[in-house]
Amino acid sequence: ALPALPSSFHDLYSSTVRTSTRDDPSLHGGRQRVTPHVQGNWPTHVYLEWHPNADELEALHELLAKQRKDDAKGDRGVKSLLHSELGVPLPLHISLSRPLTLRTELRTAYLDQLKSSIKASGVRTFATKALNLRWHPNEMSTRWFLVLGLEKSTGNELPKLLAACNDVAAEFQQPLLYAEGGKEAAAEGKFHISIGWSLDADDYVCGAENQSGLSDAVRDLELAFSEVKVRIGQDVSTIPLGTAR
Repeated sequence: ALPALPSSFHDLYSSTVRTSTRDDPSLHGGRQRVTPHVQGNWPTHVYLEWHPNADELEALHELLAKQRKDDAKGDRGVKSLLHSELGVPLPLHISLSRPLTLRTELRTAYLDQLKSSIKASGVRTFATKALNLRWHPNEMSTRWFLVLGLEKSTGNELPKLLAACNDVAAEFQQPLLYAEGGKEAAAEGKFHISIGWSLDADDYVCGAENQSGLSDAVRDLELAFSEVKVRIGQDVSTIPLGTAR
């Protein structure tokens, strides 16, 4: 078998080219930006990235197919995030920040500070598992995501990484993720990986938030992470985690 591609390879093709100089939902299946594009501002996101292998993808496909079968709208109701329109497998992610906006002159300082903060957190390579399946809205409730809720890992790594990322976001006067009342403890149970989405916030979607319909195949998946990704504009940087002891 061929060796796996390095994670940096995927960063080269991780975003589609803009074909409009303004926000145009028609180019993105009706989706709207949470943060409108402004010239001179750089959209920024911090996240963990997971590339499912063929068997893992198959298990996720079966889960999504079952969801579509249960949905009266079928394929029109739930769109997959597992593949691109060309059928290429897509990486999945766990957000460690809200959508941020950096001025051009702040990009380097933000990235340097984030690297230091993540290193200081002491988080090492870790793994987690899926806990449940539920619907999760974006900040504006204009789009709903079908997500895998995640278990609490042994070393509580996700809250630690979130705290490190939120500390830096606060220094740059950016919004914080899962920090209601300024406490990351509110993040317990909110970390997730999106596998599908829908624009319809109808009774079907709203009533399914707490479902736990995971197959055994998905529940047994181990999601391992060894680095944090930071996207600033079209550029993606990698921050490695320490080696597990």
